[in-house]
This record gives sequence, structure tokens and C-alpha cells, in this order.
Amino acid sequence: MTASDALLDALAGGLRRRVRERGLAERRMADFVFREGSPDPGEGTTPSPADWRHFVGRTLAAAGEPGTIELLERLSGGDRPIAELAGRREAGGGGRLASVDWIGGLASAGLVGRDLETDRVGLTDLGAAVLALVREWERRASAANEPAGVGGAR
Repeated sequence: MTASDALLDALAGGLRRRVRERGLAERRMADFVFREGSPDPGEGTTPSPADWRHFVGRTLAAAGEPGTIELLERLSGGDRPIAELAGRREAGGGGRLASVDWIGGLASAGLVGRDLETDRVGLTDLGAAVLALVREWERRASAANEPAGVGGAR
């Protein structure tokens, strides 16, 4: 297995876990609000090709926001308390509520997880895989011998 294959496997595995967690959360919600005649809680929770496209796009969009990569880098050293992240540029640059909201979006995309009991944020497997992709992309781009040209097509 090549390093590229391992990286893509890590990305795919992280995304599968995220989609599985979302499906389980949907089933728990359906179980909680079950009423006679309601659809089966497990119905419609098998991801379709459109679902996979949505989750891939959601992950890429979240990773592409300004500051996300810096936050993932910061979290690669271990979990951090929300209070430490609030107001920092990589956490949206706002106060605590703005930081919590922004981090919640990253958690929804599967890049980070938040422990509500300890009020700490950490990388998920998917977040670590996205960070590895970014690092490898940066390494390869900076190692190029040719200066970047307009258009870049060959």
C-alpha cells in the first residue's frame, strides 16, 4: 500500500465513521419521538450516493474555511479547552459563543469533537486525515522545482 492509498483510506474511514454517527443520531431521534404510524426509525438511514457526495462536500467546505487548518494543526497536539480557543483567529476570531458556534460547525462536518463535560475540543480521525492531506499537499507543492504559472495546465 502506498502512502497515498493509506491517506485516502484514512479519509474514507473517517468519513464512514462520521456518516455512521449521523445515521445513529437520526435513529435515536426517531426512537425518541416515535409515534404510532411513524416510519421505521431505521428507514432511510442507509447512505445514498447523494448522501456521500453531501458529506464529502461538507467536509471539504469546512476544511476550506479560513482558520480551519490552523485550528486542526493546533488540535493535533492534543485536546484544548474552549476557553483557550475563544477569541483566537483560528477559532473564528469572536468571543466564546462565536467560537462555540464555529467549532460546532466543524464538529457537524466531522473534523473535530467536543466533550461537553470537560468543555474540550479535539481532532477526530477524519480531522486528522484531512490535516495529513493538507500537510502532504503543502509538502508536494513546496517541493516543486517549477515556479507556479498562470493556469497551471499542462
